[in-house]
Parts: sequence; C-alpha cells; structure tokens
Amino acid sequence: MRSEKVDDGKKRRDFLKAVIVSTGTLTQYSGNANAVERAVGSAELSCREEGNCLQKGDLDGAVGWSWGGKERCDATDPRCGPDGVLSDAAPSGDPLPSLNVGSDELKITNMIDVEISIGRAEKGVLRIGFYGEACPSSVTQLMEFLGDQENSGVLTSSKLMLEEGYGVITAPVSFNKSGVLNYISPFSRLDFGVPSQAYAYAKAKKLSSAGNNFVPQSRPSGPIINSITEEKSTRPHDIAGLVSIPKKGLGYGGLGLEKEDEAFASAFEITAASVPAMDKESRKVIGQLMDSSSMAFLARLASLPTKKGFKGIIPGQNGGPPLVKVIAVSTAVQS
Repeated sequence: MRSEKVDDGKKRRDFLKAVIVSTGTLTQYSGNANAVERAVGSAELSCREEGNCLQKGDLDGAVGWSWGGKERCDATDPRCGPDGVLSDAAPSGDPLPSLNVGSDELKITNMIDVEISIGRAEKGVLRIGFYGEACPSSVTQLMEFLGDQENSGVLTSSKLMLEEGYGVITAPVSFNKSGVLNYISPFSRLDFGVPSQAYAYAKAKKLSSAGNNFVPQSRPSGPIINSITEEKSTRPHDIAGLVSIPKKGLGYGGLGLEKEDEAFASAFEITAASVPAMDKESRKVIGQLMDSSSMAFLARLASLPTKKGFKGIIPGQNGGPPLVKVIAVSTAVQS
C-alpha cells in the first residue's frame, strides 16, 4: 500500500515538473520567502538551502510546499499563518480608518454586522459602515446583498418568478447565510461572495440540489448600472479596513467570464493593508470597518492558511481559498 502511494506521488510530481519546466514558467528556487507563501516540509529543507531542488527533482522544495502538508500548523490555530508556520502570537488589528480624507469628512449612513465562522468552532463579527451620501446607489445595492431579512438580496429578474408558479424557480442573491470568504491574498485583501446561487438556494430550502428549473439572477443591467458606474471611489485603497466593490457594482467582479450562477462569487473585497493596485482595477471604496474588534478579526482572516493548488506552483501566486471553510453565519442591520 505504501509503495503505491509513493508511485502515485512520483508520477504526479514528474507530470507537473514536465509541464512547468517545458513552459518555462518555473526557474530554480531563489530562496525568497515572499515568492510563494506555502508550508515547507523538512524533506525539502536541504535542497532549498543548496538552491538545487529542481536539479534533484524535488518539485515540492522548488515551489515551497509539501504535497501532504504534514509540516503545516493547525489551520484553526489563530497563530497559524499563510505559510503554514506557527507564529508566537496571533495577528493584531490595524488602526481604524479615519473618516477624514484630505479636506473631506465622510459620513456613515448605514451599518451592518456580518457574523462569520472559521471552521466549526470560531466566530467573529465585521461591523461595516457605509458612505451612503457619497455613493448612495452603490451602498443601496451592497446593503441589499448583505440584508438580514428573509427575502433580502439582489434581484434582477421579475418578482413573479419568486412565486414559483411559472415553471421556474429563483431567489435573490443574498450573502446572509450563503456567503463565503472565497479568496485570500495574505495580509493584503479578502474577497467575499456567493460562489453558486443554485447551491445557496438548495441549502436554504434543505434540498439536495436546486433542480433543473432553477434560474440564477443575472448580472444587473439598465439604469442601476449607469447610476452605480457614475459614482466615484470615496478614497484610495490605502489603508486596512476599507470595503471595495467593482466600478459597475455587484456581479461585475472576478474575470467577467463566470456563468450567471457564479456571477456574484466575487462581490466585494475588504483591504487588510494598503493596496494601491486596487485603485487601478476599476474598483471603488464605499465603506469601512467600524470598530477595533472588527479590525482584529480582519487581521485574523487575512492571516489564514490558504489551500494548496495548481496556482501555488507558479512563483508569486501566494493567495488562494482559505484552508478551512469561512462562511457567513448571519447579518444584522444596525439602526
């Protein structure tokens, strides 16, 4: 049994090595710890120190993580970082963003608490405040997406479809109890959304699947898009704790090639540091976190270990989905 596992592992490594080397995408490991943030097993330490992992045929050492992940720390431990190494202490939160931006003072018009669970045992709350006076259409849309009512959510189809009497079924796209943290750029930015509308509907109805008659909500279009697009970013993405959406609003994140069922998989992001690149990505800031406990929980989320995968093979691709499930438990609008 053990020999079979060894053979499978060798085949997998040989295949990936051939693919990567043939395309010229991977060179000798340079020893830069920031190139790929992955767990490193003891078996790879020797070749990494010598800088000859590829020559020795050790792909694990070359890319900086072990297939089995045996050397990783416990992903549910607050001290376990994105690189799989246990730190001395859990990360602490950055200072709250100021409402004073240059000569302008932003006003918080709406607040909502988003309760999020990490794995099965840990929970935290992100209290988000929105700049409703500066970007009312954008804030209204995101508040609908985050809403705490049973029928809250983004609805782009006819309300008649919600009555389930026209041969099709559908539901608003709601982050409440169906949203997830789907991608982490360690210590930089977090991406939240609803990966699959069909799965969220089936889960809400306690069904095994949504069925062939389920119709997902399409990306918003028409006047609402024009209104949202005209609203400018209230501030640069230059500090931790800022809530950012695509320029055209929800449904227009990701690569833009996603099917309608996955159109809201990348709905909004929260900065975990200054990320100037987001200013050049047709994104805009419409809100911020509102208290120190939210900032501390943000730092916790931003330091979570990420899943290993093919993207982790290419140097510089240090982000990914969280290693443990991170899902929205509930939302609560604050008066």
